[in-house]
Amino acid sequence: MPRPRKKRIKTNRLKSKQNNKKSSYKQIANITKGFSKLHWGKCLFPDYRELSGPKVSRKRINRAKIIVKYILEQESNRIIKAFENFAKKKYYNQNPTIIVDLKSAVSMVENTTLYTDDECLYGYSDGYSVYVSAIKMSNEALVGTILHESLHNIGTINGKDICEKDEHTIMKSLGEQLDY
Repeated sequence: MPRPRKKRIKTNRLKSKQNNKKSSYKQIANITKGFSKLHWGKCLFPDYRELSGPKVSRKRINRAKIIVKYILEQESNRIIKAFENFAKKKYYNQNPTIIVDLKSAVSMVENTTLYTDDECLYGYSDGYSVYVSAIKMSNEALVGTILHESLHNIGTINGKDICEKDEHTIMKSLGEQLDY
């Protein structure tokens, strides 16, 4: 006599992960469609591999924005610490006043849009929005570009804006591999 088959219960991994509020941004990336194969090191930015990828679309940007917002929320202390360490080195331990506006960074991520198809420009920000080029870009590069541009113009030292070169130094300390 054949044994009756057990019924399989289908579960939605995404819903179960969303119910768990302590999910890390790496776990969120693993369950986001198309972003499950991102490579992460010990740094904040994904490891950029020599991959191409499909053209950037609005759908891909919306998926990447979710991951970047989680990074900014979960690694806020690490980001602020990077700004503080830079300021102490630049001003020789004189205890400068540092203000980092991470809400502005999250707002810029939410306002991310497609802009151009300039091969030389991955993206840029104007302090209010992030603009990403509609070129072929890997998922690591897309997440990294949005994160990179959202970290521009969010910090001040002693009431003065930080120059772009110094912002890039801070991002390098957070683990970004700049190729300029």
